[in-house]
Amino acid sequence: MNEYKLALLHWIPLKLFTEGNEILCQWLYVGDKQFTEPFFDETILHCRQLKKNVHVYKCVSSLDVLPAWAENLDAVAPTAFIFHVSRCGSTLLSQLLALNADNLVLSEVPFLDELLRLRFKNTKNIKEETNENINRYFKAALAFYGQRNAHDQTKMFIKTDSWHLLFYKQIRELYPQALFILLYRSPAEIIRSQKKLRGMQSIPGVIETELFGFGKEDIAYDLDVYMSRVLEKYFTKLLEIIVKDNFCILVNYQEGIPAIMNRIMHLTGLSPKSEDLAKIEERIRFDAKNPSRIFINEPDETITPPYLQNCIALYNDLEEKRLSLKQPVIKSANF
Repeated sequence: MNEYKLALLHWIPLKLFTEGNEILCQWLYVGDKQFTEPFFDETILHCRQLKKNVHVYKCVSSLDVLPAWAENLDAVAPTAFIFHVSRCGSTLLSQLLALNADNLVLSEVPFLDELLRLRFKNTKNIKEETNENINRYFKAALAFYGQRNAHDQTKMFIKTDSWHLLFYKQIRELYPQALFILLYRSPAEIIRSQKKLRGMQSIPGVIETELFGFGKEDIAYDLDVYMSRVLEKYFTKLLEIIVKDNFCILVNYQEGIPAIMNRIMHLTGLSPKSEDLAKIEERIRFDAKNPSRIFINEPDETITPPYLQNCIALYNDLEEKRLSLKQPVIKSANF
């Protein structure tokens, strides 16, 4: 391994900031850390405690150097992207995939989100960034996150943020060979979950309304109504994708996580050992976001509020499409 490549080993781009007219990138040392936390924010908190990160000075570079530096990396190619509409089992799914040491799993990486949303920022020098540049930065950043370490992973799964569905075309053009897993759930059940703990996408203005194509008339002060409009965008996008993309699968949370896992393992060529299957079976018993708490399955929502009418119609269209497609299906779980 040459000195240049060795110097980059185990470092990842952490976040963007601007100084004058330049977009800069802060770096973080991760060592041999396996990314097994439910969300990448938690992984970052752990890595900040590593000795190389505990100092006064920050490790900073220009954003422009990412593509050149990434060319020297031994990185795992993306196996699959997990797109989702939020609160539909994507966190647990990524957790189960991470139980296999052969898999490198990235769960909602903040830096990748920063890059995708770069054009929606108001800073002048950021507004001037072209799609072509952002695509180069994104591929380079993912190569850093996909570095093979001491565990020598062979497959990489990327769980996106829910609003990354709206970047589908951009990501597909970058990774034409990756499987796209499109995970969704009944809108009423998503709203019920959002009532307990609001996600970024459910609060007006946290995620740029321009990304959703919203006008002033779409900004509802009722958070449930606003989230229903976000879900309309998500379900509409899923319907668009499934019509034109032959290398994606529709997955409804109601199919059950064991059956979903079997489908994904089958489609991505995973051959788990008996001990891996035992770990999966044990992990399913616990809450996805709080692994110390036993999971309790709540009853289906039976009352549909008026503001969800459009969402329900789109959901039903999606279900009809899923059931009519000749998708690989494994009806019974193997664990």
